[in-house]
Amino acid sequence: MTIGVLSGSVTQQFIAGRYQLANQRIYEGITGRESGVKDAASGTIDAFASDGMLLVGEALRQGLTQSQYSVIPEQPLTCISYGMILPASDTEWKETVNNFIRNQSSTNLLEKVLGRNSPFLPMSVADRDKCI
Repeated sequence: MTIGVLSGSVTQQFIAGRYQLANQRIYEGITGRESGVKDAASGTIDAFASDGMLLVGEALRQGLTQSQYSVIPEQPLTCISYGMILPASDTEWKETVNNFIRNQSSTNLLEKVLGRNSPFLPMSVADRDKCI
């Protein structure tokens, strides 16, 4: 089995430790995720591991439909925290982001903005339920 990962990422380390018998294909640079998703969807590699939301976003950017890919497992593999960089002086934006993350109504907002059938909704609920 060949699993693609982004070079130097925490995911690369996680996959190496968790799936030791798998071969890793390392994707480099700013086009790494794009190439990895393309290769996974075409069957060139068996899987590409990265942040689930970013994978779905890249699949949609490439014009893939939900019938052309799967994101597994339904629960995130890890709860490794990601961060956001904000201007230090913008405390209002910081509080807005923190409230959105803490508030379960964020799912309602995503549904309103993206639509009830958005592939992002089940992922955001699964991430929230497992990791918060």
